[in-house]
Amino acid sequence: MSAPKLTVLVLAGQRAGGDGLARAFAVPHKAVLPMAGRPMGEWVMDALRGCPAVGRILVAADWRSLEGLARDNWVPVVAGSTIGETVEAVLDGVPLPLLITTIDHPLLTPAIIEEFLGKVPVDCDCAVAVARDETVQGAYPEAKRTYLRFRRARVTGCNLFLLAGPSARKVVRFWTHMDSHRKDPGAMVRALGWGSLLLWSLGLLTLEGAARRLSRRVGARLAVVEMTSPEAAIDVDKPEDVRLAEKILAYRAKG
Repeated sequence: MSAPKLTVLVLAGQRAGGDGLARAFAVPHKAVLPMAGRPMGEWVMDALRGCPAVGRILVAADWRSLEGLARDNWVPVVAGSTIGETVEAVLDGVPLPLLITTIDHPLLTPAIIEEFLGKVPVDCDCAVAVARDETVQGAYPEAKRTYLRFRRARVTGCNLFLLAGPSARKVVRFWTHMDSHRKDPGAMVRALGWGSLLLWSLGLLTLEGAARRLSRRVGARLAVVEMTSPEAAIDVDKPEDVRLAEKILAYRAKG
């Protein structure tokens, strides 16, 4: 008997004050920004629809700004004022597990999704995808990413999350706190506690150790999944990201 298909939540809400990339390209939302001949968000939808593990697709956004995005085979939901609020509202009506990604991830592919899902431990409440700096910079030295430094590893997020276990909501609430410090690696590590901060500042905190400490602090079983695809870590926030993503999409189109 085949496993039930996953529900996916695509985060497409805009932060207070709007999106700088959308303003730079004079579009109402970066999801509809033209990229390699299509709105950026449609590349994300294609990747999700092409993954056998994916079932229903929910998209959280302000719908007045997404009129240029084709609306087939996905369900609109209202975006809250924060990511955590959006996810919690979805969890009120959707059973776990819930896969989460973002609308600005046009390099996402079915293979990337399948690699992530295949590496998630069966007993975790939440899994987060990351990529090492050598994975990303080795392939795309021009990619500008924010990295967290650990002992023997510098990693960046890949905008792929799986909420799977009974304590998943605890993770969502902590995520809301962490999101407010997303561009401040030191503040993010301080959320682990001062002992972890000391280890981190001395270069002694490992990625695995951070996951264990965070699990204890949050009260949930967290897993960090290291991805082998550099494209998994490239989202589109700045004009230079648009140029890089279009270059990669053009290369893929050649075969």
